[in-house]
Amino acid sequence: MKKIARRLIPYSLKLQYRLLQRYFDDQKSSLIYSKTFSENSVGEFETEIKQVIRKGDFHENKIHNLKIVADKINHLIIQPDEVFSFWKTVGKPDAKNNFKQGRNLIKNKISNEFGGGICQFSSIIYFLALQSDLKIIERHPHSIDIYKEDERFTPLGSDSTVVFGYKDLQIQNTLPFPIQFETIVKDNELCLKLISPQKINTQKITFNYTKVENGVWVETFLNDESLLKNFYIRL
Repeated sequence: MKKIARRLIPYSLKLQYRLLQRYFDDQKSSLIYSKTFSENSVGEFETEIKQVIRKGDFHENKIHNLKIVADKINHLIIQPDEVFSFWKTVGKPDAKNNFKQGRNLIKNKISNEFGGGICQFSSIIYFLALQSDLKIIERHPHSIDIYKEDERFTPLGSDSTVVFGYKDLQIQNTLPFPIQFETIVKDNELCLKLISPQKINTQKITFNYTKVENGVWVETFLNDESLLKNFYIRL
């Protein structure tokens, strides 16, 4: 009966409930979220990661959505101990905020939603944060793996799905100096840089895969030490 009742509740009400939960959790938390932007660079060192943007359904819409996200996080400064929140920075991915429809993966299904495709941006941020040894406060893997090996633009396990109100990506700057995002989106490439006043010693991130009947277990290693495990359903 509880499951049936939950299905009858409109999505808009569920979202408002989730946002209220987030709000009250934030009030109890001691985390300080980054809000400062500056076109002045915080330093001369760069830690960079690039990914191919592969063509597919809604490709032009995906590029459009990625550029909106890029504009919203470009030049964001994260001071020591401050936390970057994807949704607090980007905002709701709807038509009002100029997002377009694109492909999304929600509840083990492929669907079309406003803001589709922006998970590639949250994923590249997550992957760069791992390499830079920042603290991952919140991250959610995708539930399914839809790509063949020759179609991948990033290793399986380096992804981070984001769903407004439900799933966020939050990263804390544990370095003793500020870091700053710099973003570039082209028609075939996504580039993210961390600018810093001191050199960031990048960490070795590797993934170990164990295939089972209905999917694959992915174990993430940081400098050869096991960090976490995620399971992905194979379509």
